[in-house]
Amino acid sequence: MWMTRARPLLGTVVSIQVHTVDGKEFLAERAVADAFATMAHISRVMSAHDAHSDLGRMATASCGDVLTLDAQTVHVIRAAQYWTCVTGGAFNPSGAARVLSRASLRPGLIGDAAGGLGDIEILSDTAVRLTQPVQLDFGGIAKGYAVDCAIDVLLAHGVCDAMVNAGGDMRAIGRRKWAIDVRHAHHTLMDGRLHRHPRLHQQALATSVAGELNPEFVLSSAHRKYKWQSVTIQANTCMVADVLTKWAMQSSLLCPNLRKVLRLNRGRMWRTQ
Repeated sequence: MWMTRARPLLGTVVSIQVHTVDGKEFLAERAVADAFATMAHISRVMSAHDAHSDLGRMATASCGDVLTLDAQTVHVIRAAQYWTCVTGGAFNPSGAARVLSRASLRPGLIGDAAGGLGDIEILSDTAVRLTQPVQLDFGGIAKGYAVDCAIDVLLAHGVCDAMVNAGGDMRAIGRRKWAIDVRHAHHTLMDGRLHRHPRLHQQALATSVAGELNPEFVLSSAHRKYKWQSVTIQANTCMVADVLTKWAMQSSLLCPNLRKVLRLNRGRMWRTQ
């Protein structure tokens, strides 16, 4: 029997589906509740809409400040630094944060912090030193990370078959092969190119949309142009899948580095113009 629960989280509606055994539904309920609590915690500490969150505090810090942050935030900062380097700056949460903050779309990021990820020195699992204040928007990567953490919580509770879906950032575990529909950015019809691999099995999937359909998507460079209107990535984890959508949105038709990273993460990619 399958049980489904949903809650508003991470700026979307998050649904969790788990396979339950008759007579042990209460164990599944506990697992799902803990998974939701973990996702809510990540959403809270990495909110760009709350000036008291970890990201809000980093935006208003002084040069040289040492801040104690949540361990989840430090983990994502470390991942963001890595992926900014790997993607050649196509993934750039500090640049996106400055643009969105100036447009009043990130009210928790107060001030005109000019720092970037390179201005953050990680001292421990819970402490960082800032060369200067830094504005960060972890919307996508934090959502993917939250999905991965929710899966980890379910596994820790003994759940073997489940799907976590955070508004299109999703990950599945277990035997079930989940049918997935991805729609073209400008049409209501499904994108035919996905029909070759229509099911998600023990992997993650993320989609990003650009242009007028998503005014909050920020190009990493003023010299880049939108080539793609939507990108869907399938990979081993949801955080990686989400990051790679940002890179793929701005890359050429043939990008050897991107395709190498896709192979390393058992990834597939679908793009629509």
